[in-house]
Amino acid sequence: MNAVTHLVLTLVQSPWVFVVLAALLIVDGFFPLVPGETTVVALATLGASGHGPAPLAVLFVAIGATMVGDGIAFWIGRKVGPSRWAWMRRPKPARALLWAANHIEGRPGLILVVAKFLPFARVAVTMTAGASALPVRRYLLLSLVAASLYTVYHVTVATTAGTLLSAHPLIALASSVGFGLVSAALIAGLRRVMRRRKASST
Repeated sequence: MNAVTHLVLTLVQSPWVFVVLAALLIVDGFFPLVPGETTVVALATLGASGHGPAPLAVLFVAIGATMVGDGIAFWIGRKVGPSRWAWMRRPKPARALLWAANHIEGRPGLILVVAKFLPFARVAVTMTAGASALPVRRYLLLSLVAASLYTVYHVTVATTAGTLLSAHPLIALASSVGFGLVSAALIAGLRRVMRRRKASST
């Protein structure tokens, strides 16, 4: 176990870790099966515990890479539409796309921020924003706000766990990742409840 811990801590202290982080977040912006946010949490947790990169550096790299990934999803939505590929027509992504289409025109800022915490909805909303009449300049501003709030939240959770459990970096890592997964599940559950209540009232 000590050997594994040493290997993990050695790898995350390499400057190449920022290249890996950026690549994962960029791909995560248009393909929601990549552990982008988990990597952010992991690096910030280990950094706060003194065993990884500085959380502030993780924050800025993550915000920039997230915006690039979201920008690619926005471009895909504008050029080919939000349902070009087969995975987008599966039940879960399809529901997210429908939800995005029904709300993006009226409240793009709120929808982009909320959707950041929901993997499939995040990509669906961004592609739908691209397919809509939302101006690029306005989208870029909203994207900056959404990416910043989303990343600050995860880095704050990770930094708190890493600081409180600095003597046990892997326990801190597991705690912060677990908290992120639980919070995402709660947000998704709340959205489902609200959708069902709205459906039952109509």
